[in-house]
Amino acid sequence: MSEDNIKFGWDSEFTDELIEFTKPDIMVKLVSTIDSRGWPHLTIITSNRAKNRNQIVWGQFFAGTSKEYVQKNPKQGIFYMTAEAPFKFIQVKADFTHAKTEGEDLEYFNQSDFFRYFTYINVYKVFYNNVVAVTPIRDLPPGGIPRKAIKAITKETKTNIEEKRLNVIGYKLFTDKIGVRAIAYIDPSDGYPIIIPHLQLNAVDHNRLYFPLTALKQDFLRIPIKSKVAVIGANFDMASQVVKGTFTGIQSVEDIEYGLIDIEEIYNSSPPIVGKIYPEIETRPKVNHFSL
Repeated sequence: MSEDNIKFGWDSEFTDELIEFTKPDIMVKLVSTIDSRGWPHLTIITSNRAKNRNQIVWGQFFAGTSKEYVQKNPKQGIFYMTAEAPFKFIQVKADFTHAKTEGEDLEYFNQSDFFRYFTYINVYKVFYNNVVAVTPIRDLPPGGIPRKAIKAITKETKTNIEEKRLNVIGYKLFTDKIGVRAIAYIDPSDGYPIIIPHLQLNAVDHNRLYFPLTALKQDFLRIPIKSKVAVIGANFDMASQVVKGTFTGIQSVEDIEYGLIDIEEIYNSSPPIVGKIYPEIETRPKVNHFSL
């Protein structure tokens, strides 16, 4: 474990209390992996728990890019948060070691309250991960800001770009009052993703996000300026999108500090269609006639 992890209160293994904390089926469970460019990626993985003090297991029930990324780069950030206020959470750094398509852990996930009554969807592969570092249970402060400050931020930071990168669903995910939002970045000290919750994160417009530093300020100040980040927006109807882009820095208005993220890529992470939706993938028209 790196000196920075020790400095900021991380431990090298789970306690019994932390193991129990990860067990509920109904809670926010996120995994951040690293894509081929070195950018963080974020995924909701509900079949996810600490098996013992040194190991986390999570299950796959549909094919997504995070399962490909983790087999090429084992470093992950894993996150657990209670589903009801007052919110509490823990952050984990872990290394993927191997996967299995049978065994007691597969049966455990498929017998959970979340999956046991599904006819067509089941966990079919389990990923095993060694714990590198874990935080104690932390409180997530409310972190709200006045409506007047929100209007001032959006007025100051609108992009005035005609293009709308967030589609209708994505814009709603990042502007609804109730939803799950979190930011992942790569810790420069050891190369592991770190996931930070931010329920007040919002869209300035269809091309930029902002997040006030009214809660967990010291966590957000550790994100390197100009670094690539991933931001997930999800609702309780199982819709979710992941925005990837550049954290451009901290600004302030009316004594409220806030960070800005310019949107560069958008990934739809909820079934039935999973994959990148912005920028659109260029395709060639189908050829029906041939001539010599």
